[in-house]
Amino acid sequence: MPASRGWGWAAHLRDGGTKPWTSWSEPAAPFMAAHLPGAEVLELLRRLNETGPLEPSRVEALLRTSPPGRGRRDLPLLGDTETRTYGPPPVDPATLSSRELLRAASVLLAEDLLETVEEVSAPRWRWWSRRPGKSADDRPQLPYRLVGSPWLTLPIREELERQGRLPNGDGYTVYVLGGPLDEIAAGAWKFRTFTNRVNPWSIWIRDAQWRGWFGPRADLPRTASWWADRVGKDRVEIVTDPALLPRLLGVDSVPGPWAISAEANEVARVIGQVLCVRTDLEAQRKLLIDQLRPRLEKLEPLVPGAREVGVPPESFDWVETQARAQRDALVQAGYALHGDPDRLLPSGTATQGPDERRALALALSLLAGRP
Repeated sequence: MPASRGWGWAAHLRDGGTKPWTSWSEPAAPFMAAHLPGAEVLELLRRLNETGPLEPSRVEALLRTSPPGRGRRDLPLLGDTETRTYGPPPVDPATLSSRELLRAASVLLAEDLLETVEEVSAPRWRWWSRRPGKSADDRPQLPYRLVGSPWLTLPIREELERQGRLPNGDGYTVYVLGGPLDEIAAGAWKFRTFTNRVNPWSIWIRDAQWRGWFGPRADLPRTASWWADRVGKDRVEIVTDPALLPRLLGVDSVPGPWAISAEANEVARVIGQVLCVRTDLEAQRKLLIDQLRPRLEKLEPLVPGAREVGVPPESFDWVETQARAQRDALVQAGYALHGDPDRLLPSGTATQGPDERRALALALSLLAGRP
């Protein structure tokens, strides 16, 4: 391969440089047997260099990375190659969107998580079950089953099981945990970013409105009815205020949802898109929940401007109609209610999806090994 301006810029970035592509003019000989890394990878490296020095091995790993996508070609650099009639057109790396760069980062971040698989000590617990520890006190344990939005219930179930307060038991009560429907719907999407493949938030909420349904994780009447058919309506109770749960469960307190922003959910989502073709579903969930989530929680305070996932204004009326229908169905069914049923109506506290620039900043910090 002949010397080129592209290889010169790549060598500059490989040595920790930060000059943008349009400011670079010096050619250099190729330093890799493979083809010149794509514009998205090189721009990602340039932005990483701006955050501080990187380990040489980290730089080499990034330069060997190709963006995800079956049959997808790396983006060529504008002005460094002849015009072609096939493949993606050349681009100025500075014009690439944060979404494009985040996708490029997702491959190496997924590789990082896969490398931790052997480091996880055995036995490895499944994401939905934890071996209980000893109970923290001798208070009578009230038999329970906690269902509803997994984004709300999973942290609570894990903590209760850690304390030895296992679900079920003779005559257990099924508590259906709910809340404002816009927040419950957002929680359904957020849970899937850590546990399964899912579209971006804006597409997911658009598709939900087109279908006329958020799905089972945000449908409290359906959840309550399913359990009533199995254990009897008198053992199914609706909780609209999580603050009431400790008294019902016989504990001092319960944890809230994970401290994750909309942007952190987006980072988990794009990494999950790569992991889903590299490992099985259970391993993917474990890597994202146990390995990635704690790192994202540590990074959150270091990157300002966090957003909450919220329903866009154009969909709010539809969500409010759905929420009123759910509230009325639960009240008419005659379930025991803990909390004001009007708490199921949308709160409107958040109306935006993830900020892709902040999501990229979180990904850059992960790539750089910070914290």
